[in-house]
Amino acid sequence: MQFRFKGAAILSSVVVASGYAGVAFSRPPPPPPPPYNPQILYTVGSKGGSTATITVSNADGTDVVSLYTSKNITGLNDVKFAPTGNQIIFSEQNDIKVLTYAVSSQGVTTTSVNTLASEPYTVLHVDVSPDGTQLLFVEHTADPNQWAVYVMSMTGGNRTPIQLMPAIYYDAVWAHSNSRIAVIQGGPVQAGYGVQTIQVIDLTTNGITPVFTSTNNQLYQVSRLESAHTSDTLLFYATPTGSSTGVYTVDIGVPNTVTPIVAGWGPSFSLDDSMILFRGNATGDLFTLNISANVQTQITSKVVLGRPDFLP
Repeated sequence: MQFRFKGAAILSSVVVASGYAGVAFSRPPPPPPPPYNPQILYTVGSKGGSTATITVSNADGTDVVSLYTSKNITGLNDVKFAPTGNQIIFSEQNDIKVLTYAVSSQGVTTTSVNTLASEPYTVLHVDVSPDGTQLLFVEHTADPNQWAVYVMSMTGGNRTPIQLMPAIYYDAVWAHSNSRIAVIQGGPVQAGYGVQTIQVIDLTTNGITPVFTSTNNQLYQVSRLESAHTSDTLLFYATPTGSSTGVYTVDIGVPNTVTPIVAGWGPSFSLDDSMILFRGNATGDLFTLNISANVQTQITSKVVLGRPDFLP
């Protein structure tokens, strides 16, 4: 009896110990994947140079998704997020197109690509008004030394020309308003070979205010104009004489007072203007800059990139 009891006790202890061991080595289920949240937009050129693909990712560079591929790498000129409606506006040769995408826990997918307008000449740059109702774009003309700037409804229809002096207008953006735009007048020039200006145009009064002149600031090859979303600040990149290309800001209310931000090019503000997306000078990869903390984060590597954009 004593033997049987002892054996039962041993068996009981083994069962209990086995039960504890099973609990100790069980693994919790893996956490759900982070949600797709496209905040960054850019184009990726193929290594052979034959295609360009519109690509989105989360703000930290994760969850990269390709949404549209153009077979003419030189024809995909500009891409911009629209502020509403999960839409991307882009120019492909002479066409202005609208790409609509859907976001789910499974990813980001293209739902439609529609042509908003087919223009007589190449469309170079596009931008959507802060309220998402109007499109601003720059287009070549029959004269290679004159580029035109137009406004059109986001539903299509007739375009309205902006009355500007005949010149090359290298970029145009909405300037923190639905009734005000900013333009770069003059193509990129080196020191001693011309002048570029940044001008702000009130579409209600047709008043024009110069806010930057390249010769005053000794900044040349001015390109890629962007507007802040919470202030009257304009963002651009330029090259100082004898130095590397950098990102700068100028306030509309304080003309020709330029602030250097970071070495790089192709900048774009985040929705709250706390961060800047830009391309680095050394590798051309994408970085974000936390402005207040002055912290840079690389988000792409070894990618042939086009003009990037932060979700407004």
